[in-house]
Amino acid sequence: MEAAFRRYVEQCPDAVMVTDPAGRIVYVNPAFERMTGYSCAELVGQRPTMLKSGLHEADFYRQLWSALLAGQEFRALFANRKKSGEPYYEDKIIRPLLDERGRVTHFVSFGRDSTERAREFERLTHAATHDSLTDLPNRSLFLDRLGQALRQAARREEPLTLAILDIDRFRDTNNRHGHLAGDAVLQAVAARTRACVREADTVARIGGDEFAIILPGAADADAAGVLDKVVGANAAPLAWEGGEIRASVSVGAAGFPRDALEQEALRKLADSAMYVAKGAGGNRWVVYAR
Repeated sequence: MEAAFRRYVEQCPDAVMVTDPAGRIVYVNPAFERMTGYSCAELVGQRPTMLKSGLHEADFYRQLWSALLAGQEFRALFANRKKSGEPYYEDKIIRPLLDERGRVTHFVSFGRDSTERAREFERLTHAATHDSLTDLPNRSLFLDRLGQALRQAARREEPLTLAILDIDRFRDTNNRHGHLAGDAVLQAVAARTRACVREADTVARIGGDEFAIILPGAADADAAGVLDKVVGANAAPLAWEGGEIRASVSVGAAGFPRDALEQEALRKLADSAMYVAKGAGGNRWVVYAR
């Protein structure tokens, strides 16, 4: 590199990295060293992939190289990892350097640490899509996930079970023990129910004392096992101010494609089955029956 360029990048507050046309690192500036924890000596000869966090899809890197090999710049928010293993976000722009014949001689990136901005965005996004009391997905995120799950089930020709859960005698709990006790019951039901399902399943609080469970790929037998656990887990009394609160649940379930093909119809059928369970005394689950 020319001496003037080196002096500039040595003093530049942006993290600068230069690679050869094959993508091997030939230089990083002091700002890059401070941001990543790697020294220039450790990085030279390596590829930027050593900074990968694994959070980007393969398509992200295909777009990157498609732009660069076409002689265009590429700008994005990169999720990478420091030498310590700590994740960080970098607002980065990468440009190809061309010689007088238009051939790529180097790639140069300029980046700034945007970790705090990215984390604040994540916090705001989480707050907009999750219930503040239970930290479960809220109604909006539930509807989005249900729509996605149904489309995937239809595409793969797989079953799906939707369950609607309601806390038995919740109003009585609030009236007798107060709203703080009611909140504790809601949190307990959320935690207990979530512990009964798989990572791929969704438990959401969709309003008041009503919850929903999405079980992708679950036919009758699989769903029955999960719903048994959910009802049993929530039948256990909750310790409260030296005493106990009993707060069982009523659960109604409906299946795709057996009972309904559309989101709204499936929700109504599961809700109808839930009221059958509640009318039978609660502390049970019922599958919709025509």
